[in-house]
Amino acid sequence: MSVYTKISKDALTEHLKNYSVGEFVSVDGISDGIENTNYLLHTSSGEYIFTIFENITGEQTREYLKFMNYLQSREFRCAHVELTVNSDLLVLIKDKPSAIIQKLSGRSITDTNTNYCNQVGKLLADFHLKSQSYSATLRNTRGLSWREKTGDKLKNVVEVHQTGLIESALNLEREMQIHDIPAGKIHADLFRDNVLFLEGKVSGMIDFYYSCEGPLIYDMAVVVNDWCVRSDGKVDAEKFKSFIAGYESLRPLNQDEKKLFSYALVSASLRFFLSRLHDLHFPKIGEMTHIKDPDVFEKILTDRLNNVKEEIF
Repeated sequence: MSVYTKISKDALTEHLKNYSVGEFVSVDGISDGIENTNYLLHTSSGEYIFTIFENITGEQTREYLKFMNYLQSREFRCAHVELTVNSDLLVLIKDKPSAIIQKLSGRSITDTNTNYCNQVGKLLADFHLKSQSYSATLRNTRGLSWREKTGDKLKNVVEVHQTGLIESALNLEREMQIHDIPAGKIHADLFRDNVLFLEGKVSGMIDFYYSCEGPLIYDMAVVVNDWCVRSDGKVDAEKFKSFIAGYESLRPLNQDEKKLFSYALVSASLRFFLSRLHDLHFPKIGEMTHIKDPDVFEKILTDRLNNVKEEIF
């Protein structure tokens, strides 16, 4: 979440005529994240998140927003996307799709513990189970093809050892793809800043704009690499056990998933190492931007590659 597209008070006041969410009061840019422009919007009816989608089409945006409202209709803990007066999910502003989304109560956490890891395990399993019946396909925009192309693009700007890490991880990713393991809708970006807590309890999941079809253990690996990691990049064993226990209380893993979990950890590490390297070397320009440190995921990826043959369960 950054600010790439600046919107004036007058433009936003006019824009709100498309909705029934009250009169404009104030708006503030949100600097966290890197993909979309986000504002905290205050109206006479309350607080909302006003999002402008910078890199995807209106149709792609509409699919993500439909998915969010579907999940909310299944009583999953996520935000409701406000409909326009014409019952649409989005409106173009400055030729970019935009949406007004309910602001959930709660805040994201900075430091994790076994309790939080257990809760997010249950949350992710609930997401996987409740999204199973959503029939529309969500395309994976950060899959193997994107990773191979991004790796090639980075070859001339990153260090030799980083290229080696990328190539080793890609080889394992190709090997993982030949296995038939449970797949479905995945969030694909469930970092700490995308889960909200209120009074120590999960209050919601946010930011579904990388949601796609994929192996369910990949989604779990994304969480482990952020929620259950030590400062040296290694997995914290107690947090990992607590996360897995929370997840398996709703959806037990099968033996193939357990055998391939270390591969999923490599795959999830590679995806964010690549995206952070790309954003560092080929940055987008915005009024407020937040570029995340690729060194964090270099440590994580190095550890996951070194331990890919070790038994986790």
